[in-house]
Amino acid sequence: MSAGWVSARVRGASVLLLTGGALMAALWLIFTTVHGPTSFNEDNPFLGGSMFFWGMLLGGIPNLLIAAGLISVAAPLSLATGRMARAGFILLLIGLVVPAVIDLAIRALGAPLLLPLAAAGALLLATGNLSNPRVSRPSRLLVLLIGVLLTTAFAFPLLPMTLTDPLGGFRIYGALAHLGVGIGWALFGLTVLRAPRAGQSSRPDPDRSVTGHGD
Repeated sequence: MSAGWVSARVRGASVLLLTGGALMAALWLIFTTVHGPTSFNEDNPFLGGSMFFWGMLLGGIPNLLIAAGLISVAAPLSLATGRMARAGFILLLIGLVVPAVIDLAIRALGAPLLLPLAAAGALLLATGNLSNPRVSRPSRLLVLLIGVLLTTAFAFPLLPMTLTDPLGGFRIYGALAHLGVGIGWALFGLTVLRAPRAGQSSRPDPDRSVTGHGD
């Protein structure tokens, strides 16, 4: 594949990831305002949309954009090279796409049943790319951070509501699973641009090797 095609595809993937992550964070701010901090739905409509409407958008659109970005960037960056990285990539895509389709179908934010799958996928994907020169260190650390945030967030639905509600546990969960993860994906979208540029700049310049100077 040509360097120009790789660069264009990575730029497109970066836009998808950045948009999906930023939208996830922004929609969560709206959703949590409409729903409230506890498990009790206060249902304060925003722009005419109920909690179910904003939950549908939060659970559906950002996940699909991020999944599309990951698929687009996988080949140019060899993101899913190696058994561990491939397994993590597949698990992460399942954890993103399946809940998104379900949320759009039921028109609400569903239970986070596949959150552990997405968390495991992110952790495996980051670990499997430790020796991949096409994936920058900041990119790997961000995917690892996303996995940690998702893993931590999953602990909240497992705790009794009598314990988490007085602490605003519903909002804490969302801050981890949507706000923090959304910001992480947006930053990941920015950092993936560095890997192909680093790879291209490391190639020898034919003019420099022949003439001794690059002008």
